[in-house]
Amino acid sequence: MIQETVYTALQSLVSGRVYPQVAPDKPTAPYIVYARVASSPENTLSSGQPIQQTRLQVDIFDKTYAGAIALAEQVIAAMTGATVNAIQILEMDQYEPDVKLHRVVHDYSIWHT
Repeated sequence: MIQETVYTALQSLVSGRVYPQVAPDKPTAPYIVYARVASSPENTLSSGQPIQQTRLQVDIFDKTYAGAIALAEQVIAAMTGATVNAIQILEMDQYEPDVKLHRVVHDYSIWHT
């Protein structure tokens, strides 16, 4: 499952504080949340095994804007490395006033089996 690969690639960046879909109540920042946006199989004639194209959103949260940006750069390196091999298609900065955290949103396209 690509989600497990992503978790493994990101966990060391935030001491394991990587959560699927939603963070727990009052998590310790910084932390990362990932969610599958969409996934579609692509059948090929050259191989009996279909490949998947998955769009995955990765949200980076930190107490400071500088911290969120720095962590976002580390996430890019981890996501575009040999283990995951994702293509980044979006990056957006936000502030979450309810929890007083800075957020960087990444959207990736990943081809995998």
